[in-house]
Amino acid sequence: MNAVTKPSLLAGAAFAALVFPVVGHAADATSAPATTVQEIIVTAEKREENLRDVPQSVTAISGDALQMIRAATFEDYVSRVPGMALISSQPGSSRLVLRGINAGGVSATIGTYVDETPYGSVTGLSNGAVLAPDLDTFDMQRVEVLRGPQGTLYGASSLGGLLKFVTNAPDPSHYSGRIEVDGEDTKSSTLGGSVKGVFNAPLGDTAAVRISGYDSDQPGFIDDPHRGAKDVNGARYSGARLSFLYRPTDKFTIRLSAVGQDISSKGSSTEDVNPVTLEPLYGDLTQSRTFSSPNKVTYRIYNATADYDFGFASLVSATSYATLRQDTNEDASAQFGPLLTAVLGQPLGAGVLQDLEQKKFTQEIRLASPAQAFEWLVGAFYTKEENQLHQNLSALSLVNPPAVAPGLGGLEVVSLPSDYSEYAAFANGDYHFTDRFDVSVGGRYSHNKQTESQVTSGALVGPGSTVGGASSENVFTFAVAPKYKLSDDTTIYARVAKGYRPGGPNALSPLAPAAVPRTFQSDSIIDYEAGVKSDLADRKVSVELTAFYITWSRIQLLANVNNFGVNTNGGTAESKGVEGAVTYVPTAGLTLSANGAYTEAKLTEDTPALLGGKNGDSLPYSAPLSGSLNADYEWPAADAVQLFVGASLRFTGHRHSDFNPTVGQTSLPSYTTVDLRAGADWRNYRVEAYVKNLGDERGILSLGGIGSTPNGAVQLGLIRPRTIGLSLSASY
Repeated sequence: MNAVTKPSLLAGAAFAALVFPVVGHAADATSAPATTVQEIIVTAEKREENLRDVPQSVTAISGDALQMIRAATFEDYVSRVPGMALISSQPGSSRLVLRGINAGGVSATIGTYVDETPYGSVTGLSNGAVLAPDLDTFDMQRVEVLRGPQGTLYGASSLGGLLKFVTNAPDPSHYSGRIEVDGEDTKSSTLGGSVKGVFNAPLGDTAAVRISGYDSDQPGFIDDPHRGAKDVNGARYSGARLSFLYRPTDKFTIRLSAVGQDISSKGSSTEDVNPVTLEPLYGDLTQSRTFSSPNKVTYRIYNATADYDFGFASLVSATSYATLRQDTNEDASAQFGPLLTAVLGQPLGAGVLQDLEQKKFTQEIRLASPAQAFEWLVGAFYTKEENQLHQNLSALSLVNPPAVAPGLGGLEVVSLPSDYSEYAAFANGDYHFTDRFDVSVGGRYSHNKQTESQVTSGALVGPGSTVGGASSENVFTFAVAPKYKLSDDTTIYARVAKGYRPGGPNALSPLAPAAVPRTFQSDSIIDYEAGVKSDLADRKVSVELTAFYITWSRIQLLANVNNFGVNTNGGTAESKGVEGAVTYVPTAGLTLSANGAYTEAKLTEDTPALLGGKNGDSLPYSAPLSGSLNADYEWPAADAVQLFVGASLRFTGHRHSDFNPTVGQTSLPSYTTVDLRAGADWRNYRVEAYVKNLGDERGILSLGGIGSTPNGAVQLGLIRPRTIGLSLSASY
């Protein structure tokens, strides 16, 4: 797959959706409104199960629900998941947090899967923490969020939990397709919109192909009066997916898939504010930069999954190759401009060009028994990452920005190639002592190895030098989960599980003194939880409630040791709380739902002094209270016409920013957003009007730029202002 922006693909999907209905299977767009809570099937434990039967806390958002609430990106749906938070300052740069497990390090605490593919780097050498894949949810079957460590079945870096994108598979039974056109108007911005299409085609009775594509324009809403620039944070999401399925018999299935997406943004979605009052310095939704700071992130995922049923067990082989590339241009004038101007006697700014590339091969083989008194699963896993990080600091002319000043390019150039490999074996068994009581026990043994080599050159660091490092670890993780069915509709469970995040070598300059650690260790958590899942009142009510307690040891932290930025370990933390979700269908067509979380996540030991975290401090960006309320109503209005209305309220409580040894943590205020939607289905057509962030709230997603922003400002990453949209779609 080459370019991801594919007008020909979108045009093909649109053409298919409009031309082929005569041979298609008509979508039941005006089916009878639901009268009960819909059953949800998930693959959290790598086999299909009813959500009610999974002995852990899981949220699943269906593709239909994502479409109804107009949720395409993390910002649209993360706050609808109990205990989940998003930290972001620019499209394509996102950190996800579950149950407060976050201390600001550079490797992720939440694992991410796309179908059978683990995506993103698990190391601390390639910025995995802030590059969670923000895939557009168009044509997704569902998004699953598994809370708590998933180290047994999903491996490294799933300390806080796992996010799993499940894409729609090709369907050999009939033709189908959909085309969707969307237009939006965001306050303090210009018009934006998207076009999306999907087409499914059988290839005989045993095979099918599914192709989808999308192109979404998000105009910016931040202005820069210093440069006279408007809408400096505009972004574009473009992507395509291709999937082929072949099922020659009931026992054998093979699926080949390719996923690609580009996210391009012109600059950060941050507002410059007073560091004490958090009030804007230059007016609402403004920032001051010397140069623009574009960012482009590219995702590519290729997978082949084969499944053969031997009768006594099913064998699954999943082979994946995935890449991620990020290209950024950071304005570093506030940090280096005054020094360069003073030393060289001419007005200069500074910029850092950074390109990052991750390449990841993964192979997993597992054998799983069918449903029986003793259900078992065994597997083997291998992955290899090849990562390359390159940074180039240059002086930039203020006379003809942003050109590199003559003779002043490459003042400091850093190249950091690194490799990571991991072998693992895992097993999980579930023994049914009775038809109501069973116990699940699983374990995983992993061995990982890392190497890195840092090459530096340039006028600011002297002659070129190379310094390398290596590390290896053996880790065992486990999960134990007893479960008891009080009735056919109510299950109680408990779970104890361990998760880990790999350590690794530190990338150091040859000038680094002996006191600077050459390696850092893995950190781990132990999670204790108990919960209940129940369908009540003839399945008109669904309830899920979980209480948890987590201990976190050897926390990985990004620290400054003797003026060298390194990964290190320090301190312990705990997180405890309650999560819940309720869905109620009181009458046909009316669905009411609520979810919420109370989380108390804090340090239980001081961090190293240079980080500034103290015993009792809140873990960064963990809101004590968060939740959402949703109401949707649909009803038949005339022959083949169905109307619908809906509303959502989302609340994010106050949080604290990252640890800082100079200014401490900053308290970030709570915010509440309201979304509205209404529309009509007529046969195979839909029209929907919607409003996001009705009250035009300035919700804060991140705080950064301390000491690196002009005029002593700090930068607040903000949610999108009030947006009004209209969507038209046709399907068959």
